[in-house]
Amino acid sequence: MAKSFPLVAIVVIAMAVNVCYAVDYIVGDSSGWKPGVDYNAWAASKTFTVRDSLVFKYLKGAHNVVQVNQISDYANCYSGQSVPLTSGNDVIPLRSSGSKYFISSVKDDCAKGQKLTINVN
Repeated sequence: MAKSFPLVAIVVIAMAVNVCYAVDYIVGDSSGWKPGVDYNAWAASKTFTVRDSLVFKYLKGAHNVVQVNQISDYANCYSGQSVPLTSGNDVIPLRSSGSKYFISSVKDDCAKGQKLTINVN
């Protein structure tokens, strides 16, 4: 029994470290969420993992955040039936791996580049 303790301790510590390192990414850093920012260039320098979160900061009422499900919706700036987030400080937890797509569906924001795609590891 005493010999299994170090292994159990290592597993518990590894799990704790993994949980402690979840990151809240402010989309666009100091630029925030607005047209005219190259969000894909911003994302290229990041490594997103499950349990991280995206924080979209913007002037409430001026923009929104919509997570779309397909690359075609992202490419065509189509929000479909998705419900937009509108608080101006929207936090989206990354709960699963894979590609994630976000747009602003306000006026022509998306057409002006206010969209983001990321890959979650």
